[in-house]
Amino acid sequence: MMIKRLTLSCLAFALCLASVSSVDAQAREYTINNGRATFASDAPLEEINGVSQRVSGSFQLDPASLAGTTGTVQVPVASIRTGIDLRDEHLQGANWLNASAHPNLTLEVTGIQGATSLEEGGRADCTIVGRMTVRGTTRPVRVRARAQMRDGAISVRARWRIQLSDFGVSIPAAVQAKVANEITLSVNIRASAG
Repeated sequence: MMIKRLTLSCLAFALCLASVSSVDAQAREYTINNGRATFASDAPLEEINGVSQRVSGSFQLDPASLAGTTGTVQVPVASIRTGIDLRDEHLQGANWLNASAHPNLTLEVTGIQGATSLEEGGRADCTIVGRMTVRGTTRPVRVRARAQMRDGAISVRARWRIQLSDFGVSIPAAVQAKVANEITLSVNIRASAG
């Protein structure tokens, strides 16, 4: 009788492992093959907009179960353009984003909330949960996003705000009326399964 119970327990455990493995097997790696990031500073005397076309990264995603999504999105600091070369040089310098020591702005995705799945031809409004690293400082973030799936590829539009001071960037008094502490970030990406 004890051997029969042990065998049934082992069988149940094996079935549980098999079901977990089959769920994990549905997650695929998606690589960003097209992306754009924009940055907006709306200060009292000046609005500054920056853009990068060099967004890269990848993520593990199961369209049937979005909660366990993980991944990384990166933007090279040196790729950000604001329309004025001297301003770009200052932005990349040691007093601002310090591109030489910290070449990338990074969003690490640790999960998705608010939507459970994403179907072909469908759309999901969700919250990306993760960590953002700017200038070597990492902070938790929650990012509102909209994802769509077309022909197996996933497009994501996300928008959120950060405070520069949270990432160790202090704005000199001479330019505080021209550079806002709060920056609005937007990322549009398209990723395909590899």
